[in-house]
Amino acid sequence: MTNGWTSPGGDSPGGDDGTRPPQGYGAQQPPPQYGQYGPPPQQPQYGQYGQPAPYQPVFRLAPKPGVIPLRPLNLGDIFSGTFATIRGNPGATLGLSALMALIVAVPSVLVTIALSGADLTVTDDSGTTVNFGNQLGVMVGAVFSAIAGVLLAGMLTVVVAEAVLGRRISIGQTWQKVRGRLLPLIGLLALEVLAVCVAAAVVVGVVVLLGVTTGTVGAVVAAIVLGLACFVAVIWLAVKVSLAPPSLVLERIAPTRAFGRSWQLTQGQWWRIFGITLLAQLVVYVVSQVVSFPAALIALASSGDGALATTGAVGIQLVSVVVRALTTPFTAGVTALLYLDQRIRKEALDVTLMEAAGGAGAQDGAGAG
Repeated sequence: MTNGWTSPGGDSPGGDDGTRPPQGYGAQQPPPQYGQYGPPPQQPQYGQYGQPAPYQPVFRLAPKPGVIPLRPLNLGDIFSGTFATIRGNPGATLGLSALMALIVAVPSVLVTIALSGADLTVTDDSGTTVNFGNQLGVMVGAVFSAIAGVLLAGMLTVVVAEAVLGRRISIGQTWQKVRGRLLPLIGLLALEVLAVCVAAAVVVGVVVLLGVTTGTVGAVVAAIVLGLACFVAVIWLAVKVSLAPPSLVLERIAPTRAFGRSWQLTQGQWWRIFGITLLAQLVVYVVSQVVSFPAALIALASSGDGALATTGAVGIQLVSVVVRALTTPFTAGVTALLYLDQRIRKEALDVTLMEAAGGAGAQDGAGAG
């Protein structure tokens, strides 16, 4: 019985069939559990003058072949491991993120420029002018950003998984390892969007039905209650399926099975995963606001003029490239390490990772010799 994990390259560290026990453990000797710091102390040896030598406990630290120690992780391990991955491999993290952000920005900028000359401006009674060409550009950018975000998260998951084993990977190697998972990642996003649309349609239908049968007051009350219930449900479900992308990439499973794996791994750990994810999102929010605040002020000041409004919208989209390049590796790294942490806690993945790291070190040594 295997633990279901394969390396990003598809190799199983456990052997050809994934059933070989780790080296150093017999068939009747289970791997050590965390909390045990080595074998029980032996009987004290008598010293030179016949007195028992003082017992000195031996503590075994968890091995750390890469950016994290191979044991259950805490908040500091996850954040420091993420920063260490970015710092140790900026090309495959910041560089890859910037490249994807530029690819996303191109269609939205082109749409904004193409529609800037069209008569799509509307002025309301208060004199405020809205350029729908800029709005369409932002909407196109949002669609492409959603697609690129899930693809980039999958790619960065591979980078983090390799960094955990002490390996550095290039952008080209990352692409080779993850390209077969791109369509499943898009399918994963499509299922999530479909679920949100169905839920929204149900809520709107119920509100409209109550409005027709009970009047405006009943519809308003139902909208408030259902809105709050949906908000809570969306947050709860988002945490439950947050580990689906790394499951899909690293275990090479279908999107529906990835949702099931995420559900299983988050069982009993919802609050912990929610807290760490929320803290990571707060860090990302602060960084993004600091970077994009000047561009937002310029866009707001130029909102009344057509040409200046278009320039401001293009500027915001370009600034968003910088923001995504800085923040996406961090959020993707946190999610990937949360996934590995849950596998370590629930399935003793640390034993497999130790063997994989040891095998990689042995191969490197043989190659050097």
